[in-house]
Order: sequence, then structure tokens, then C-alpha cells
Amino acid sequence: MRWWPAASWAPPLSVGARRHLRQALDRLAVTVLEHAEVEAVEAARVLCADGTALASDATVWTAGFAVSRIAAAGGLEVTENGRIVVDRTMRSLSHPNVYAVGDSAFAVADNGRPLPMSCASAGYTGVQATAAIVGRLTGGQIPNTKLEYVGNHISLGRRDGILQMVDDEGQAKPTYVGGRTAARIKAVILKMSLWTTSHPTFGLPKRKHRLAAAPHASADKASRVAA
Repeated sequence: MRWWPAASWAPPLSVGARRHLRQALDRLAVTVLEHAEVEAVEAARVLCADGTALASDATVWTAGFAVSRIAAAGGLEVTENGRIVVDRTMRSLSHPNVYAVGDSAFAVADNGRPLPMSCASAGYTGVQATAAIVGRLTGGQIPNTKLEYVGNHISLGRRDGILQMVDDEGQAKPTYVGGRTAARIKAVILKMSLWTTSHPTFGLPKRKHRLAAAPHASADKASRVAA
């Protein structure tokens, strides 16, 4: 038997999406234990606070997000949970030469709320950091790219999924996309991610520049040899 302990049942989802998720878990033979508090995880079982012992061949612990301690250890300004505090261009407030993106960055979205730790918002922070770094290195204008969080995406297999859109306050909208359509959207996102990872230079300028020694280079070299 597979099981899923939950302190509260899928709070980021709308009523319809929660119903869809429940039906999917029932179809996949996943038993949900609501309001279960895990006290210990052992090699072959999980112990709950009420004394219940759940036999387990393998336990997947999904209690939330965690941030590496390396930023705090390095002296960067971080939040209580270790996320690097950055400005609008993803540059560390305490160390301007350091940029942070993804889950490691504490960034404020265009709606004035902090971006959640999610792949859905990580891409936006990466685009903004790239634009800022290129702008500062080339002396060009630094644009404010889009920083937003539009929804949650849950994969329930190759033929099922949930795409839950959220409002500006990060709350679930009443409607959602489920079933094969959501699964196909998720598949396209994953394929795009794999493709861009395999083609890291896509979109970069193709123009080539020839290298040439500065006019005074030969004279400087001669003077150093003579000395």
C-alpha cells in the first residue's frame, strides 16, 4: 500500500482541482492519511505521532523546500530560511557582484509579493539576471523583465495532470486545466527545458570579432625585454 500523509489536503488548489487530484490518487491506489503527523522515519517503516506504524519499502520525504547553507556561510545577506536577498535585477544586496536565481533567491515579483520557491518562477529570475549581467558588462540599458508567478503544475503521469492558475495574491483561481491537456502542456515544458539545456548558446550573437594586438603592445614588449 502506498500512502500520502497530509496536514491539510492540497491547499494551493481550487475545489475542482482538489477533487481531480483525489480521484487520480484513488486511481493510482494511493491512500491519503489526512492530518497525520510523522514523528520518525525508519528503514522499513514510518512512525506517526498517534502511534500508527506504516510499513514502507521506500519512503519519499516531501516536507517542503530547503536552501543550501553556502550563501549564509559565505556572508551574504539571507532571509531566515537562507534565501539570498536580491534587488530587482537579481543582484545580492550585500554583495553586488553576486547574482542569485531560482529557489536560492528571495525576489519580489511585479505584484509586490515574494516569488515562491518554484520552477514556475525560477525561469523569470534567470532571464532577469542574464539581462542584468549582459547590460552591466556591455554598458547597455538594464531592462526589467517580467517577474511573476502564474500557477502550479502537477504531473499525474503521462496522460493526466493539473494546471492550477493563481491570481495576483497567489491564491488559486476557481478554474483549472486537468487531464491529458494538462499532461501535454507539462510534457512540452519539460521538452523545452531539456532542449535549452542542450543548446546553452542558442540566441547568442553570431557575429565574430577578430582579435588584434593594441598598437603600443610591441613597444611595451620591447621595453620590458630591454630592461
